Amino acid sequence: MKKIRVNLEKKSYYIYVGYPLEKIGTKIIDRNIGNKVVILSDENVYPIYGKTVKQSIEKTDKIVQEIIVSPGEKEKNFKTVIDIIKDLVNFNINRDDLILNLGGGVISDIGGFVASIYMRGIKYVNVPTTLLAQVDASIGGKTGINMEEGKNLVGTFYQPYFVYIDFNTLSSLPYSEIKQGISEIIKYGVIKNKKIFEKLEKTDLEQIKNEYEFLISECVKIKVEVIEKDEREEKGLREILNFGHTLGHGIEISDIKNFSHGDAVCLGMIGESYISYKIGLGEKEIYQRIKELGKKFKLLSYFDKIECEKIIKFLQHDKKIKKGKLRFVLPKRIGKVKVGVELDENEVLKILKEIKKNEKN
Repeated sequence: MKKIRVNLEKKSYYIYVGYPLEKIGTKIIDRNIGNKVVILSDENVYPIYGKTVKQSIEKTDKIVQEIIVSPGEKEKNFKTVIDIIKDLVNFNINRDDLILNLGGGVISDIGGFVASIYMRGIKYVNVPTTLLAQVDASIGGKTGINMEEGKNLVGTFYQPYFVYIDFNTLSSLPYSEIKQGISEIIKYGVIKNKKIFEKLEKTDLEQIKNEYEFLISECVKIKVEVIEKDEREEKGLREILNFGHTLGHGIEISDIKNFSHGDAVCLGMIGESYISYKIGLGEKEIYQRIKELGKKFKLLSYFDKIECEKIIKFLQHDKKIKKGKLRFVLPKRIGKVKVGVELDENEVLKILKEIKKNEKN
């Protein structure tokens, strides 16, 4: 078990890594919150872990309510947010009460957003149950919902009260969910820590569960370091976390039924590393190594299903676009990237088409 502090002055909080769900109530009773806790979860997660979390909290004499939503990225919308807020009103939830987000990245995104706007802000806790959420989505205070025009176009920066990670929740996940988190772990290896990347290269798919503690802890440390330096993306330092996500979000939102977040980010990393090679920033080997890792861990790694023109259309709505230029985080080598690389959309389109053409040859 590790306790990692996120130092943000008055907004500082702890990330509890490797702690059992059965003990989460002890962390809530230690803090100055109201008498009510609302567990926000989905129909897949709550039947597995909801009872354990609820019983642990009730031992602290808190009143516990539940709000259960349908699973999936499609729920990140205004209707879901309004429905949750209506439930909070019906439960008489006040500003000193707490929302506990039990689930993956979708739940932490929605729950964090609701917490940031309900009564102008109430406390919330993230209890991530997926690998993706444990290494990335639950940490850092980014909240958001999607619109037809783009992913996470509406959102806030609003830090959790604390984050509570139990590795055991990963045992209930199908591999299709595990690989979503592996995609983000690859990202962390490329942007900051080649030991993470090399660990993935040396680890067989069947043995990856034996490396969770190392991989999750190292990724959390990287994200905490970045957040502490640039909490609200005002200094350009937090931009490093966008590697693979500029292209990746365009790919994901262009066909959200067929591209999961992890697969889209993997394709984004492959595409962006190839862009880096083509403009003379990084070696082609980086592209090849990322592509091989994607294949090894059964992530999408080919552009045959990508509609390049459609991706460019969605990239035009990307939050990172500046003065008509697309901004990328591009790798110089494994463990080192360059942020703020601006490219014309026509140049990007040409390179994407080249990737597709090369795959056919």
